[in-house]
Amino acid sequence: MEIYQNMRGNIHRLPIQTTMNVYQDNLSYLWNFEEMNKTLEKDIADCGDKQDRKTNVKGLMTYWQMHTQYDSFKNLLVHIVSQHLESYKDLSLVNEGKVKIYCPSMWGNVYGKGDYTKDHSHTGSRFSFTYYVKAEEDCTPIVFTWPGKMQIKPKTGDLLIWDSEYGHMVPEGTTDTKRIVIAGNLNYHEETVTPAEVINA
Repeated sequence: MEIYQNMRGNIHRLPIQTTMNVYQDNLSYLWNFEEMNKTLEKDIADCGDKQDRKTNVKGLMTYWQMHTQYDSFKNLLVHIVSQHLESYKDLSLVNEGKVKIYCPSMWGNVYGKGDYTKDHSHTGSRFSFTYYVKAEEDCTPIVFTWPGKMQIKPKTGDLLIWDSEYGHMVPEGTTDTKRIVIAGNLNYHEETVTPAEVINA
């Protein structure tokens, strides 16, 4: 164990082995899969670019809170929380399972040739996710950089969920094929706290 001097206090650091988990499922089994993706793509195009490449995403990026403005985003969010989140993380031990999930941010990205995302994490949230509205065979992967190295090449309909502290990035696109992605973050409060918007109320 090593001890690092901070500005005030010490940090005790012990390297350990751990497991890095990323949940993956494909939503093509949904009865409205094609229509859902068409609507999501339309709503992203309708919103357009609102960030002017000033975030980690160097491509088209919508508003941060699309789930508060578009039903297509809200419906997808409810499905992710109700049908997939517990498959990634068992929350039954948190306050006896009385956990309220809320979403501080959910947005859309469109990547084209030359677009990419810088290496970053979503520290401050507990879980993060991406849903791939359109991801052709020649699209770029998502690359996890911390706490381990992992690369996943998505296909249309894929949903990924991971711990928000995981570092990740998207390499620069080399083709003109559009890569359309929805990303978001999830947190939870115990039942004694009332968040502004609860997904699993």
